[in-house]
Amino acid sequence: MALTSFAAVQKFFNDFIAMNPGIDIADAQHHAFWNTTYDNFVNGNVPNVTDPTSGQPLAILNKVNGKYDGPSSNIVMALAGTANSLFDPNNPAGIGQMPQGGPYMSTDQINELSDWITAGCPE
Repeated sequence: MALTSFAAVQKFFNDFIAMNPGIDIADAQHHAFWNTTYDNFVNGNVPNVTDPTSGQPLAILNKVNGKYDGPSSNIVMALAGTANSLFDPNNPAGIGQMPQGGPYMSTDQINELSDWITAGCPE
């Protein structure tokens, strides 16, 4: 199923949390940050999360050559546990794959989100 709007992205995350009651999003330092405004999500930082190596805030989404890029966006890399990134589970100085301790989204689910981002984050 393709994600075609920000409302669909919010539902995507909320449904994943609802289907996995072991995920305690209330105790996550960023809480359910996707339940925000469109502008905050596409242009903002992950609340209360900084890069452990630089101390700088982490953008939710990243751009390459001025365009939103799903594969390099922090939210996609966090969900995928991308190797050689802050979210690589084998990086002792990093953050690790999200949600912390799992269960994790499938590759297909992560690709749906990545595709929405790369499509320019249709509102």
